[in-house]
Amino acid sequence: MTQNSDFISQIPNGILQKTEIHTCSNIVLFKPMLYMGGITFHVTDYHIVIPSEDTPEALFNNKMIHGEKQKVLVVNPGDTVTCLKDAPAKPYYSFLIKPDLLHKIAEEMHFPGDIRFENFLNPLPAELLQAFRNLKWEYGRQDRLNLMLESLEIQIAVLLLRMFKTNVNGYPPLLQDVDSYIRTAVEYIRTYCSTNITLKDICEEIHVSEYHFIRVFEKKTGVTPHRYLLMIRMEKAKELLRTKQYSVAETAMLCGFGSISTFSSAFKKLIGVSPADYKNQST
Repeated sequence: MTQNSDFISQIPNGILQKTEIHTCSNIVLFKPMLYMGGITFHVTDYHIVIPSEDTPEALFNNKMIHGEKQKVLVVNPGDTVTCLKDAPAKPYYSFLIKPDLLHKIAEEMHFPGDIRFENFLNPLPAELLQAFRNLKWEYGRQDRLNLMLESLEIQIAVLLLRMFKTNVNGYPPLLQDVDSYIRTAVEYIRTYCSTNITLKDICEEIHVSEYHFIRVFEKKTGVTPHRYLLMIRMEKAKELLRTKQYSVAETAMLCGFGSISTFSSAFKKLIGVSPADYKNQST
């Protein structure tokens, strides 16, 4: 992939010259300062956008969408995207990923055929955000290693295929019985427990009302969806703390908490000790 790729050639030179760009073997990283209005982009690579704030209205394959902070926008090869008007923005991250990379990794994961991501808007897993940051950090080093960059590209591809719904790794099919969509919800919660998922996100995924879902979920599991999400996050937090490889702050981020204080308070209330004490007591 070079700076002459189809997508980059569609960006006006005046804007392109003001955009931070890092080009790796299979991924190009952009850090734009503006959403460009009135331009329809025809995408031939996978295009990943991580907004730093809510995005202006845009047409995605002629369907109106509105991106949100802490949501990942995923565009497939062959899709079109049009931002309806120019809008200044806080710096945000945008990535182009070669289809060959994702298809190669998908083949290793025994996923058949071409890969298409099913949802344009997706929760932002902390692991994926950290992987992109690591790629940018390694690229910026004077002693950067191509082997390290390639390994980070592979990690990003694997995380995308594991964490986002595609045409070949969808959640369990929605059947008519109640248990089927509860299982789907449980898998969704486990997959995105490190993100800021909401009850609305879950219910949109399984196509039921929030009121009905809360009532049935608690009846089937004995706990509310919020309580279940908290329990899953705490199990993950305990695993990370036991490794002694992560600080309390890093653990909080990787488990979907917005602040250390919120994480520490919830951890102590549920587990009985502070995260720091739990980490120190682990053998």
